[in-house]
Amino acid sequence: MEALFTYSLKVAAVTAVLYLLWRILLRKETLHRLNRIILVLTPVLSMILPLCVITIHKTVSGQGPEAGTATGALEEVAQSSVNPWTIIGIIYLAGAALVLLRIAWSAIRLSSLIKKGEKHILEDGSTVVITGKDLPPFSWMGHIFMSRKDSKAGNREIILHEQAHIHLLHSMDILRTDILSAFQWYNPFIWALGADLRGVHEYEADEYVISNGTNPAEYQLFLINRAAMANGLSLVSGLQSGTIKGRIEMMLKSPTRRAAGLKALYIIPVIVLTLIACSKTISEYAPGEDSEPEEVAFQLVDEADLLPFSLVEEKPSFHGGDANEFSKWVNANLIYPKEAKDRSIQGRVTLNFTVTRTGKVKDVKVLRGVDPLLDNEALRVVSASPDWTPGNQKGRMVDVTYTFPVIFELR
Repeated sequence: MEALFTYSLKVAAVTAVLYLLWRILLRKETLHRLNRIILVLTPVLSMILPLCVITIHKTVSGQGPEAGTATGALEEVAQSSVNPWTIIGIIYLAGAALVLLRIAWSAIRLSSLIKKGEKHILEDGSTVVITGKDLPPFSWMGHIFMSRKDSKAGNREIILHEQAHIHLLHSMDILRTDILSAFQWYNPFIWALGADLRGVHEYEADEYVISNGTNPAEYQLFLINRAAMANGLSLVSGLQSGTIKGRIEMMLKSPTRRAAGLKALYIIPVIVLTLIACSKTISEYAPGEDSEPEEVAFQLVDEADLLPFSLVEEKPSFHGGDANEFSKWVNANLIYPKEAKDRSIQGRVTLNFTVTRTGKVKDVKVLRGVDPLLDNEALRVVSASPDWTPGNQKGRMVDVTYTFPVIFELR
């Protein structure tokens, strides 16, 4: 759960950066199609980029992973207290579920209106659904919803406006963005992005109406007269959607030069910086010219030494094996400090660490040290441990604490 929420926070950060840059650079431009594409792609990119982890292999000259012996371990069933990550995970998933339920409820209401309404198919293939309810005109997935009163009035602007939403597939934009927003429900930037996307949809629809011969001044007055109504359905595109003042201001603006679209290239450095931030480096050691092979001791764990403080039904496992498997991994990654070898410092560093119920190794500390050189190296290696398979007690995952000696011995 910790990994999921960490990923979600990375998504939120990338979303915030991409959205804020769009608001600064492009929001006031009349490049409606470009703005729509960017707003639709922003949540998609935000979810993909943190998953693209670039691994950089770095060759380090000098002593490679060698020397030392790791043996273990004593174990006990650890904290019975509630894991805070479990609480955070429940809250996060509950919020996402509520948003998805809201989307589903809107879809059910719309399906009910289609089923109960009086339907008329237009020449372009869209369907007008006349309802008995006093709702403002709106569209959704190929359907134009109108009250009986609006249908009798025969306003050409209403049909043109809603046909624009249908032809430009605005409902798909809204549905896709709303579903992605459910997994970022705590992020205010995703909701602001959704509102701006709906606004851009209205700019496109207004542009379509005017380009089809409607007088701009008359159309603007028409919008003002209908601005007070609302429909309360989250998935739809409607005549009253967006800020009327902003839509009229956008209609009155001079067309933006196409060269302004180059500002959209801000996405490229954001992608590059995100990939760099999410990358990881793996050091590969090459022997130096003056390095001399050292003979070191290696011991496997004696099962008799693995008596736990308190037994758990199923102990944690490392790479499918027992503590011996972890000992081998530690020995393969341990670097005997050169200064310690020069000074012939040897000994047993006793560590304490916890394998959490999520398989992470945490709270690594020295119980009995030898020398800071050896102590710090033992801490480094054990802290870098890959995930374990967590322990199990009475059918649930539990934290298990280990006492683990790391032996540094030269021959």
